[in-house]
Amino acid sequence: MISWKSLALHLTLLGIAAVVAVMVWTKEDAPKAAKRAEVEVWSGRPEQISSIEFESKDKKVRIEPKKDKNGDWYVGHVDKTVTVRTPPSPHGGPDGGLDGGPEGPGLESKKESVVFVGVEQAHKLAESLAPLMALRAIGKVEDARKEEFGFDKPEGTLRVTVSGKQHVLTLGGTTPGGADRYAQLDSGEVYAVPGSIAQNLMFADSRLVERELHGFKPDEVGKVKIEQGGKSRELVRMDDKRDGWADAAAPGTLDETAGNWMTKLGRLRITQYVEKPTPEPAPGRALVSVKYLAKGGHELGHIELYKGPPAASSGKPTYLVQTEQTRWYAEVIPSTAEQVEQDLSSVVK
Repeated sequence: MISWKSLALHLTLLGIAAVVAVMVWTKEDAPKAAKRAEVEVWSGRPEQISSIEFESKDKKVRIEPKKDKNGDWYVGHVDKTVTVRTPPSPHGGPDGGLDGGPEGPGLESKKESVVFVGVEQAHKLAESLAPLMALRAIGKVEDARKEEFGFDKPEGTLRVTVSGKQHVLTLGGTTPGGADRYAQLDSGEVYAVPGSIAQNLMFADSRLVERELHGFKPDEVGKVKIEQGGKSRELVRMDDKRDGWADAAAPGTLDETAGNWMTKLGRLRITQYVEKPTPEPAPGRALVSVKYLAKGGHELGHIELYKGPPAASSGKPTYLVQTEQTRWYAEVIPSTAEQVEQDLSSVVK
């Protein structure tokens, strides 16, 4: 007869063995889970892409690759139809026409166009499209099963031109779990592709827009050269002080005013890109120009801040920036830009 002590010992050993087995099984399967995309749909490299186009029921997206001395960048064009609410008719009834009747508020379609610059996220999209790697190949799907894969009402059509050859992909429904998406070539072959591809194209005017003013990290900067009108000043970073800056002539003395101004300059955020500002900012008429130099002395980038005409909606001035990352002029949040302008005279004297 087995004693309780012996039984407890056997159960303990069995539990330990089970835990070890689970750990080994998890360890062996972890690399397989991490390796998602395994099937090549088409080959290529990002730099071989000449155009990316996506068209759905209410949106057309076109991404044009560009290249300059600072690297790859992209121009995005989005034409879309949005639904907006119309105001109530002034001839409505006592309730102001808010009853939803013919004279009350309704919905109407409105066409909008957005043009923007993309860098980091747009490049990641290009990398995901050349080569295009699928999670798995499904094969050809019978017409009777189109609805099952979402091809009866496709999300849209993707066209990618790589090395002069255009590849066409119809985007269907999402896979079980919703993370990825079914896609079909003109040949009829169906694949499961990463869902991020469809998401980035469907929401290109938010996901692919470059919001960062610079491609370098703040801690890479060792010195800045500030120019305002005919005056200039050089600041150096104090590595032992967080966000600390000092005058280049006195590198060991913290200048809190200059440091606060540099912090505000770094908080400028892009709201929209402007391909051709009206009127276009005149050369040399920037509110301030700043060059960023690395600790080794080479130039990392620059920023120019301009004050534009009042916005029609608010009557307040608009502010534009142009940097090595934006390439184009871009509007920034006015309240932050105003602070940069107001404090400038205390930094450059």
